[in-house]
Amino acid sequence: MLRWLVRSTVAGSANGDVKSESSRASKKANDAKRQFDYAKREKDLVKKMTYLAEGMSYLSESVEHVSNTTVPLAKVAFAASLLVENVQDNLDEQTKDIVKQLKN
Repeated sequence: MLRWLVRSTVAGSANGDVKSESSRASKKANDAKRQFDYAKREKDLVKKMTYLAEGMSYLSESVEHVSNTTVPLAKVAFAASLLVENVQDNLDEQTKDIVKQLKN
């Protein structure tokens, strides 16, 4: 029960962060695509370059938001690995106790 509570608490807090950053990344990627589409249709070279530069800026922001999802996901993985390690130690201890009791 405690294991589930800890894991769900860590996962729940990370879930909000990941969803938020993912949503921001999608919005910025869509903004970048829109700027690139404008650049494709633009005849004026200066405006075309402006659209391309803005698109690249949005694209870099999108990558940054995707990168920001790594830390919350790593926290969940770390918490899970610690719990597994602790649970394994407890299971080993319980197994030793059971074997000891059966021998008596």
